[in-house]
Amino acid sequence: MDAIDIDSIQRAKGSYVLVLSLTESKRLSVGKLGTFDFPAGYYLYFGSALNGLQARISRHLRREKKLHWHIDFLTSVAPVAQVWWKADLRRLECSWAKAAIEQEGVTVPVAGFGSSDCRCKAHLVHVESWSHVMALRATLTANSEVFNILI
Repeated sequence: MDAIDIDSIQRAKGSYVLVLSLTESKRLSVGKLGTFDFPAGYYLYFGSALNGLQARISRHLRREKKLHWHIDFLTSVAPVAQVWWKADLRRLECSWAKAAIEQEGVTVPVAGFGSSDCRCKAHLVHVESWSHVMALRATLTANSEVFNILI
């Protein structure tokens, strides 16, 4: 993994997207959600950290941690390829997840993943290729969201 300038976030509050790379299919237990098959490819997880992006993203980037949130189970086996973030006091992850789910080539691998505190279908999506990842980023930025890229 490239050097990470996590200090660039400092005390910012906002929302983020983790882009994870899974090189081979895995069967994972995801806490109380159950056990699921995760196909190889790229996963985008949409989250917010209104108490501070630096601490939340730093936690996600650690491989060794207590498995608490749904995403912890996936980050324990799939490295983070990129982190996109936006400083904003609004919780943007729901609108980002909904926009992503509407795009061609995007699937929801586990209903309810990361969205137990809202009515979204999920906050995790799967795409097969890096070009799909970049297309999603372009779609989200076309909707006037501008991301900073951490990794």
